[in-house]
Amino acid sequence: MKKLILCTAALLASSVAIAQQQTGRQLDIISAGTGETTVVPSIDPNFEFIVRPIVGIFWDARCANVEYTFNTAQSANPGQPEEILPEQLAAVVQQGLDRWNANPSSYINMNVTQLTDLGDRPRVGGDFINEVTFITPEGFDSLASSPSTTLQADATFVAGDDLDGDGDSDVFDPVEAGINVCTDIDDDGDIEFPAGDYAAGTILDNDVQFSTTVRWELEPTDGGLFADVDAVSVHEFGHSHGLNHATINQISSEDGTGSTMFPFIDTGDANAELGTRSLHSDDLAASAFIYQEGSNDAGELPKLQAGDVAFADAYSVVRGSVKDANGNPVGSAAVQLDNRRTKSAVAMTYSGKAVVFGDPAGGLFAFDESIVDGDWAVPVPTRTLYTASIEALDGDPVATGNISTAAIVAGIVGQNTFPEEGFTFDESGTEIRSSSANPFWTGRFAQTGIDFVTNTETVQRNAGPTQFIGTGAIFGASDIIYAEVFDRDAVSELIANGDIPISGVFETGTLDASLVPQFTKATLAIGRIDPETRTLELTRTIRTIRNIVGQDGDGTVVPFVGAEGIPFQIRGEFNRDPNAQLVLVLEANDLEAGPSGFPPAFVRVDTTRAGSSFLSVDESPLFPFNSTFSIEMRYVNNGGFVSPYLTDF
Repeated sequence: MKKLILCTAALLASSVAIAQQQTGRQLDIISAGTGETTVVPSIDPNFEFIVRPIVGIFWDARCANVEYTFNTAQSANPGQPEEILPEQLAAVVQQGLDRWNANPSSYINMNVTQLTDLGDRPRVGGDFINEVTFITPEGFDSLASSPSTTLQADATFVAGDDLDGDGDSDVFDPVEAGINVCTDIDDDGDIEFPAGDYAAGTILDNDVQFSTTVRWELEPTDGGLFADVDAVSVHEFGHSHGLNHATINQISSEDGTGSTMFPFIDTGDANAELGTRSLHSDDLAASAFIYQEGSNDAGELPKLQAGDVAFADAYSVVRGSVKDANGNPVGSAAVQLDNRRTKSAVAMTYSGKAVVFGDPAGGLFAFDESIVDGDWAVPVPTRTLYTASIEALDGDPVATGNISTAAIVAGIVGQNTFPEEGFTFDESGTEIRSSSANPFWTGRFAQTGIDFVTNTETVQRNAGPTQFIGTGAIFGASDIIYAEVFDRDAVSELIANGDIPISGVFETGTLDASLVPQFTKATLAIGRIDPETRTLELTRTIRTIRNIVGQDGDGTVVPFVGAEGIPFQIRGEFNRDPNAQLVLVLEANDLEAGPSGFPPAFVRVDTTRAGSSFLSVDESPLFPFNSTFSIEMRYVNNGGFVSPYLTDF
């Protein structure tokens, strides 16, 4: 599991506030809105609320050549043998910025342009000095953060305006000055803005602060004693672009590392930190989507120059929507596109636009009507075969609070509970093969119509809501079997009601973020518990699925082939043996320990419950386990025919 969260500090809203490409991959703010009011039928059809849209943040094209000042007042690990001087730190920061700047289809550029002693104090937000510092206030509990000062509403800047109230003009006349870019035009140490129109969400100031109390290193090491400056820096400057967190924490079955913008980093796994340093295709695509190279011949930066590749030549934009079975839009579903051939994650985004509602007293509210639509768009390298899937921001591996304001709103109205599924050309709310995914081709132009309908599934589980990473993967074990027993009466009732078992879901994980949890097979079986020894014996196999690629800190879905016939098999076994139980089994063999000393073959447990889980280590019998594995059975009722012989258990 990832061990330390990289949080982005709250965005500061300026009292002052050319639309830019907006995407679910942006950090966002609640805008001041335009004064529009509306009724909310589900609350009070007679009362008008103020509509306040949630908008993404971004650098205006005139300000997209971002200049940073590195504060030399303090080093990293000051006074320690591992002290890193400001000049060294600034050079490492620039290394990471150079990786972002090398993106040929994104026109934004960020550079450390000066090293200056700004004083031994934490950053000052909203002073129009883009500051990088290793000084943080007391109580700062993150590795680092990247807070921005943004416009809350559309605004027109007039030459001579004093935006920050310090008595000095922050806006110049671009005609008189002969330039139309943000720069320190009067050499006073802060950035000034050319007069003109600026949109809500425009970033005016950004600072990156690294924790004073964290122990830092220049080359990643295993063990977790130090954090890698480069890995943390390149992540934080993604936020400086305006990007929010991504959900990709496992690129493929062979590569357990994720995208740079995944919100957690494993400081005890050197390979994981090295992976964070390297920008993933998702990171590059998200930046390019907001700052599209070649999108505007009038502006200096968006205009194609030597070495640039037009966004439209490099990427196809795949578009679709997410709705529930009743046709309602679903907001902040995590949509991921995988390369069909390599079976690796390529890019992701979040669905839907959102608003909040204000009242005259100044309160802000989220209702079902806060989700405006479930639309999404994601850029991917063109001329490739892809599959698409969706996942809820349910905390495994990422929660709504890790992503954006819009995601938090979606969570408030209960839209973070739907099951994971793949896209098919026959989407419905009662898919028996919901894990299947049909491939589609992206050509020169946008691919549209990738529209999801979230599946309606019944969950059977024994674990409670409080879960911890399991202690099941025993140190030194070569082989391990997890088994979870599901009450036959509950299973019988579900099947009698026409529910079909379509999949098992195992909450899997690893203590080393660069490794992939690999399991030999999963089995849906019938078993009996010996009343004397309390051991579990598996008496009949119903389905076996081999070579399971587990997810890190997430639900691993194991679909059952030929699910329609499973109820009949279960019914027959229960009739033959009144003590038979339904069992889900997950097995891992030939385990090897990672940097943590543990193998990557964990299943989560609920330590508050026991009695339904069984564990085998190195070919021992399946003995009762003192906690409950987080293993689920998933059922779908698709209105199919149910034999009357299945109703009397």
